[in-house]
Amino acid sequence: MAEPVRKQKKKTVRRRRPGLLSIVAVLAMFVCLGLFVLALVQIDLLPSHILLTGAVILAVSLLIYVILWFKFARKTAARVICWLVAVALACGFFVGADYLKKTDEVFDNVTNLTDRIANTVSLVSLKKDNIDNVSDLNGKTVGTVPEADPEGIAKGLQELQSKASVSVQDYPDVISCVQALYDGEVQAVLIPDNTRQIIHETDGFFEFQTDSNVLQQTVWYTDRTKSAANDPDSVADITRDPFTVLISGNDSYGSLNENSRSDVNMLLTIDPRTQVVLITSIPRDSYLTMSCKKDETACSPVDDKLTHTGLYGVGTTESTIEDYLGIEINYTVRVNFSSLVNLVDAMGGIDVEIPEGLEVDTFYANGTEGVKAGWNHLEGERALAFARERHAYQDGDNQRIRNQQQVMRALIDKIISPELLFRYPALMDAVSVAFETNMPADQIKSFLRYELLRRPNWQIISYAIAGDPDTQLSGTIGSYVAVTVPRVEMTEAARTLILMTENGDSADEVRSYAEAHSVDAAGSLSVDQQRAERAAGMGETYVPDDQQEDAGYAPVYGTEDDSSEDDVLYEDAGTVPQGNDFSDPEDDAGSFEYTYE
Repeated sequence: MAEPVRKQKKKTVRRRRPGLLSIVAVLAMFVCLGLFVLALVQIDLLPSHILLTGAVILAVSLLIYVILWFKFARKTAARVICWLVAVALACGFFVGADYLKKTDEVFDNVTNLTDRIANTVSLVSLKKDNIDNVSDLNGKTVGTVPEADPEGIAKGLQELQSKASVSVQDYPDVISCVQALYDGEVQAVLIPDNTRQIIHETDGFFEFQTDSNVLQQTVWYTDRTKSAANDPDSVADITRDPFTVLISGNDSYGSLNENSRSDVNMLLTIDPRTQVVLITSIPRDSYLTMSCKKDETACSPVDDKLTHTGLYGVGTTESTIEDYLGIEINYTVRVNFSSLVNLVDAMGGIDVEIPEGLEVDTFYANGTEGVKAGWNHLEGERALAFARERHAYQDGDNQRIRNQQQVMRALIDKIISPELLFRYPALMDAVSVAFETNMPADQIKSFLRYELLRRPNWQIISYAIAGDPDTQLSGTIGSYVAVTVPRVEMTEAARTLILMTENGDSADEVRSYAEAHSVDAAGSLSVDQQRAERAAGMGETYVPDDQQEDAGYAPVYGTEDDSSEDDVLYEDAGTVPQGNDFSDPEDDAGSFEYTYE
């Protein structure tokens, strides 16, 4: 008798329900995606159609991922991997949203030139004490100067005491506070940034910037007076129309809440159509007629060094250069020593190539290590010294201008490189402290959008106006000072180059013209040629020595090649001081200009 056939039971596969951790990870992933998209909307860097398309693609992709995860990931290892991926995506979206939020805040901060002033107090320690973080100050003493800035010191202490337990020692002035730091009475000092220049200029503390670390910076904003505002002359479309930006570099450390001399005067003329960037540099000591049309209450239209225009606000510097070159400047960017140091350090340093014969053992500007022939990697303080150095070079200020342009090109290369993505937070922190511009935030965003979408191949061309040494009356100081009289033909060449760039000439055309009219191409002018050009530039008459018959004239100046007072430009003898010694006026050398300004 046959045995009955037994029916086999079908195996049922029990689908495991998602665990609590999986559900939390999925929710976090979608919430962080929402925050990321919201941040993209608020910062307004991407066109609406691209933003919407990207958001939909991301959301649908994540939804498909979650469905596949919950349906097919049965083994423990697979579920753990899927969970880790979800957590990683959530973290990535959250960090991205935070980056974008910080970027939006920086846009607001750096475009505050028309209505707000950044104020900063810094917590500083000495490098030799090996205190590199705020937490290293636990149980130690911090020196402060409450009278220097009561509000700022209070804000800085509040931030410090939320991070470390410290004792506080007050001092009557900044110098005694810093002296206590060097003497070991305190391990750090909390000082207003606008006093760091005073420290730098005080005997015994010249190397304070290189001796110290900044552990913490507390920034807050106050309203700017209406007279100090400098409205831009905006172009209609910054992604299509050429525009010119003035970069005014102040000769000070710390924040930019006070006017200071304009040590660097550089024009960036940018044409998005041809992707040409023209860098035009003007010597700081150029003897020009000061223009006060941006703020008639700030100054008087006197003849003076270009650097002195910064004492009356960046608007005065802008209008003086506009009148000098016969151009329109659309926007201004104001920076100082701290800006350059912070920016270079945030980008991980810059690389500059030094030709044979231009090596420097030690920079005079701040005593830091110099540069050797070939490629050199410079961190913030060395980059600053390189951009300021002139005493080590036979060509003096002309070489300094070339150094400044090399630093600018190196920074531009860093900013447009993929490396920026990895240094983004540090860059945002750097520009939020000592960096001001009157370019509206919406135009900055439009230009960044253009950069992100088009990835233009920028062609960078440099031109520097050269001049000849002279001594002239400074309207600011009321005394005779050493100045630079810009060469007439190079002034005209600079104006032509700017107009060529604005008119859409190609990079090759602009570069060829710049090379043909550079100081190297022009060669050395004779003494008579130099004097004749200087006289023409100032609306005066050059009198050769064979015509020096009028006893009513007396010599005013000569050139570096002069060995006597023959063959000079003559003016009324009654207006000229006799027997004065006009020594080298460079302020970082501690001579004439440094003493009287």
